[in-house]
Amino acid sequence: MVVQHIISDPGLVALYLTAYMLIALAILTTIFIVVSSKKRRITPMYLSGEPEDVIKEHVPAPGHLYWGFMKRFARKTYEYLIEKMHTGNLQDWVQFMASWYGLLLLLSIVLGIIYIYMR
Repeated sequence: MVVQHIISDPGLVALYLTAYMLIALAILTTIFIVVSSKKRRITPMYLSGEPEDVIKEHVPAPGHLYWGFMKRFARKTYEYLIEKMHTGNLQDWVQFMASWYGLLLLLSIVLGIIYIYMR
């Protein structure tokens, strides 16, 4: 048996759908709260054998994750990218990313052709 509701008012349809989504959200939130564990496991930070007073904050900044590599080997490249990418213009970022994706696509096509012919 198929039940068909004909509602001609789009506002009423939106109201019904919003109510159904809110009810579903309330049910899912209740299930999540009931099922989620109340115990929290706290483990010490792994600092590669260093004492804990080496760090100031327990959450490292993204720049600190590759600090050794950036400071020693890729400083000029990093500074160039920061200077070119942090212009505040979204179009610059899109152009930069599209050029890299295009280069990677071209490289994969060329390597794929070479792989096929070398077989």
